[in-house]
Order: sequence, then structure tokens, then C-alpha cells
Amino acid sequence: VSWNWGSGHPTGTVAEIKDHGSLEISSKGKKVHKNADPKNPAVHVARDGNDVVKRASELTK
Repeated sequence: VSWNWGSGHPTGTVAEIKDHGSLEISSKGKKVHKNADPKNPAVHVARDGNDVVKRASELTK
């Protein structure tokens, strides 16, 4: 998957999808989370050294 970030389009692989509650990961020593809901799930995107959490609406295949 990819997403817009400034003038670039970073990419990664979907590792987890959650459609309720909150999805939290640790990335670069910090906890990162997004709230999830059935209409716009939270997605853990795995990347080399820098995993991210995005909402499904932010991602493209």
C-alpha cells in the first residue's frame, strides 16, 4: 500500500487491520496509535525500520 506524505508516496505492507477500538504500535521507541471504526479501520503498515499506523481512507493499493 502507499499514501501521500509531503511530495512523496511511501509504501509498505499491511500487517494488521482493526475496525474497532484503537490500534497501537511502537515505532522508533514511541507509541503510535489510531482510533478504529468499521467505516474507516486503522491499519498497521510494516516498513523497514519505520512502521506506521494509518486510517484505511489514507491508503491506496
